[in-house]
Amino acid sequence: MIVDTVLGIAAEKLFYTQKTGKYARSTYAIDQTNAETLVFGSSHAHRHYVPEVLEKELQTSAYNVGAEGQQLLYHLGLQKMILKRVVPKTIILNIDEDFLFNSTFAYDRLHDLYPYYGDHKEVLRPIFAVNNRFVDIKMFFKSYLFNSTIVHMTRYYVSPQIDYKGYRPLNGTVSEKEIDNYENDIQQKSNVIDSNLVNALKEFILNAKSNNIKLIFVTSPKFIKGNYRKNRSFSLINEIATEHNIPLLDFFNDPRFSNNHDFFHDPSHLNDKGAKYFTKLLAKEILAL
Repeated sequence: MIVDTVLGIAAEKLFYTQKTGKYARSTYAIDQTNAETLVFGSSHAHRHYVPEVLEKELQTSAYNVGAEGQQLLYHLGLQKMILKRVVPKTIILNIDEDFLFNSTFAYDRLHDLYPYYGDHKEVLRPIFAVNNRFVDIKMFFKSYLFNSTIVHMTRYYVSPQIDYKGYRPLNGTVSEKEIDNYENDIQQKSNVIDSNLVNALKEFILNAKSNNIKLIFVTSPKFIKGNYRKNRSFSLINEIATEHNIPLLDFFNDPRFSNNHDFFHDPSHLNDKGAKYFTKLLAKEILAL
């Protein structure tokens, strides 16, 4: 117990002194940002939404709280922690078409929120307990909360990860080889709707509504066109959005981006040029709501 406490205290101190990297960004979002507009979502949020463009076009303050590889349970936990301290005027949630499909990643990657458990147990415990019967035992050990962060923290100290109000640009353009490989690798890993993720999306919506926050769902552009309306997860997301009167701005098959090499870093992500153009187009759509 003594060793656990000592290691936990040391790791916690190191954790909260980080200046760059994903944990520094999430800590800033939870403890400091007062931005009027927040962007949530996976890497497609983190890499596609440029706060400086939103600020210029919408005359607002903005911060991108998107996190690579994260899904709805993470976004819900982050939202609830932020709302304990501050209430933004607008939340943009980038929608991935497979958001509601069963995925081990949705649960496994929640460890990125473990370090905040001590200060936010009341909002995080229900989320961690969704798929973890032993959450109380695991979270009892202070070193356990931080042991998955050590490698990342070390890396960020050695090589700082610069961002621009949470946004990290990608440079370069997609190659034909990357496109061919991406098309060959595309496969739907699951078509089973996860009720926990459905409930998480609905709770995310209700949290926004109960705080009088303008919530907007957005899909960001795809390099390869697809019939995403036939995707069971995306269809259900559309139904939920309609039921709760949430606008969904769909850029999936926008012809200004489809097959446009100049705007994509890889087949799944916009480069900086594409992200700035997309964010500007999105701002115009938001102003028209």
